[in-house]
Amino acid sequence: MNHQDAKTPRTAFRRPGARRTWCLGVLVVGASLPLWAQQASPPAGQEKPKEGRAAYVRRMYEKDRATFGDACRSVLGFVRGEPAEGDFAANEKDLLARSIVEENWGGDSGPLTKGTLAFMLCKALGIKGGFTMSILGASRRYALREAIYLGLMPRGSPGQFVSGRELIDVITNAEIYKEKGTLESVHK
Repeated sequence: MNHQDAKTPRTAFRRPGARRTWCLGVLVVGASLPLWAQQASPPAGQEKPKEGRAAYVRRMYEKDRATFGDACRSVLGFVRGEPAEGDFAANEKDLLARSIVEENWGGDSGPLTKGTLAFMLCKALGIKGGFTMSILGASRRYALREAIYLGLMPRGSPGQFVSGRELIDVITNAEIYKEKGTLESVHK
């Protein structure tokens, strides 16, 4: 071993032809990326295939922040008893007709807060609430307090953002509550 080899670490590029092989690999992968992108998108003039329920739930679990559009789709599916399909405008219109959301709450991509989700759930489940909520009416603040009291949602503030996983968990709790009228057996 000579003096220069002791100072220089061995790398993959020290082998004869390794740099050429690595560069060729980068070129092949780089050249094929546009082909992969074309396969992922539908041809011009065709609609994107609808997302199935399992794919939707998987995508929601991976989201750091759920959107108002996600909540509209999930709550409408919960109310109907079947997965909600369609665009955001149709889902929001249906929820407006059912008095589950109020006018001008936000767009499809606006972040979902705990107060908004709790309000939607209280309206969807017909929860009247305690003394304050029955006197003053439903608000995001008191709906969240009632949802926490009933065990539908974890503690938090009305302005706190909701993750996709939390949205799915809350909708699952709401389905159990709707079916059994209580969540006692779930939280034991």
